[in-house]
Amino acid sequence: MTAPRALKQDFPIMTTQTAQLSVGTQALFDRLPVGTYAVEVQPDGRLLFHYVSDRWLQMCGLARDALMADPGLALDVIHPDDRDAMLQANLVALETQQPFHWEGRLQVQERDTWVAISSNPRRLEENRTLWEGVMIDISAYKKLESDLRDSQASLQRLLEHLPIATSVVELGGEGRVLFSNAQFHRTFGYTPEEVPTVEAWFALAYPDPGHRAAVRALWYAAQQKAMAGPGQIEPMEFKIACKDGTVRDVVVSATIDEGVMIVSFQDITQQKRTQAELRLSEHKFRTLVEDAYAVIYTLNLEGEFQYLSPNLFTLLGYAPEELSGLHFANIVHPDDMAHCKAFMQRVYASNTRQGNLEYRVRHRNGEWHWHVTNASPLHDVDGQLIGMIGNAHDISERKARETRMSRQATYDELTGLLNRAAFFERLDQLASVTQAENPPSIGLMFIDLDNFKQINDTHGHAAGDRVLQILAARLQSALRSSDLCGRIGGDEFLSLLYGVSDADTATRIAVQVLQQLVEPITLGELSLLPSCSIGIALSSRHGREISELVRHADEAMYRVKQSGRNGVCLAE
Repeated sequence: MTAPRALKQDFPIMTTQTAQLSVGTQALFDRLPVGTYAVEVQPDGRLLFHYVSDRWLQMCGLARDALMADPGLALDVIHPDDRDAMLQANLVALETQQPFHWEGRLQVQERDTWVAISSNPRRLEENRTLWEGVMIDISAYKKLESDLRDSQASLQRLLEHLPIATSVVELGGEGRVLFSNAQFHRTFGYTPEEVPTVEAWFALAYPDPGHRAAVRALWYAAQQKAMAGPGQIEPMEFKIACKDGTVRDVVVSATIDEGVMIVSFQDITQQKRTQAELRLSEHKFRTLVEDAYAVIYTLNLEGEFQYLSPNLFTLLGYAPEELSGLHFANIVHPDDMAHCKAFMQRVYASNTRQGNLEYRVRHRNGEWHWHVTNASPLHDVDGQLIGMIGNAHDISERKARETRMSRQATYDELTGLLNRAAFFERLDQLASVTQAENPPSIGLMFIDLDNFKQINDTHGHAAGDRVLQILAARLQSALRSSDLCGRIGGDEFLSLLYGVSDADTATRIAVQVLQQLVEPITLGELSLLPSCSIGIALSSRHGREISELVRHADEAMYRVKQSGRNGVCLAE
């Protein structure tokens, strides 16, 4: 009891005196569910209790005799943390003679009890004041209030961490904004002080008066409908002005419950922008696909066409719907099917882009066109592989050009025979074969046209060229399909006789060739009798080195010329 004594130094000492109340009045007070009391402030500053009810004593945990003996016990039951505030409120009420109101805790038997005390001053004779008051146990109310605060705090914490802008608005009155979460302020930029009410929000979010009036009417109509019905305001889309001057597309919805409205603001600005960009991208894609000089296509996992761009008709003569659903084998050259299938499997297996597949595809008119394709894997919205998308270009002109260039690099342009470089390249390839354990025998004929310069000089180069073409064709027809023939100079030819090992066979073939070559040639009114000198060398007699065979055949051919031309000679 010592701590309260220290406090009494600044508070009048209280004494207890039984007030002269009627028996009926005292019985009435004792039956009240609240504690009642009457206390007088005496001229010397001491307090004199005129009356305390049994309920008051019960709430304070005091016996009447103990209180009468030591009125300071009334201070002892005030919670230490609340005692100073109570004393201060008492002094203010005493000085101002205004009603005294206080809420705080009593600490009785180590148990806290929340009470509310209210008393009013009544003037007595001789400048005395009597304070008549009640003390009510408000512990249940305080617990409910605490639970409500905890519930509100939990709700606020939940709303605070929502990834969507949210506000809690009081219904009725001026529509106070009770709370807005951090996402609300991040989205729109306004501080809580700038948005104290719904009307303040309307003024900021919809600066144009006409537009603001339309939005207000729409929103309040939806709010009234929700309050009369399901308690839900269905999502509505608005354009909302932000503090930084930007305008955001927002879907607003709300839930109404127990006098408040929880409003959600879903920012769909990026979604709308993405949708707009997607529409633009789709438009550009359609324009690109329709205008590009290529076929855009998609295949499913089985290799069946799912989509073909409209310019398929321009490139291949088919309408897209004619091939849709068909396997690509229906138009791809049979000889190219294997590497087309392998290409498709590489796309699916690697799940990456593959390119530069060249293949032949059939035009509607039956012609084969060369195409090159690049393709990438195609996935559905869940990331599952469903096929591939590719583009195909017609490269027929390029392939024809490459064929011409390849032929020019390999064949003599005038005669169509192998040129010198290509012929000797074939001989080198054959030489590698002759290094085998049982190499094939070969014969080599060196053919030179006799007096060919005179034909050019006398009848012109055009006639000479025509003679070369005719003799080249005769030479080609006189040889077997396994033999090679090439033009190695202006009027010089080499022929490779594959599998020939004996002199009689080689000589017989050479004589047959000579007989065909020297047949008369008619060029319009011009008739010519060609003459040829042929030298022969055999790997079985002259060695397997190509250079040696050519040298021996060349020497044999010159011996024919020295002997009068137009004949055949086997190298010595």
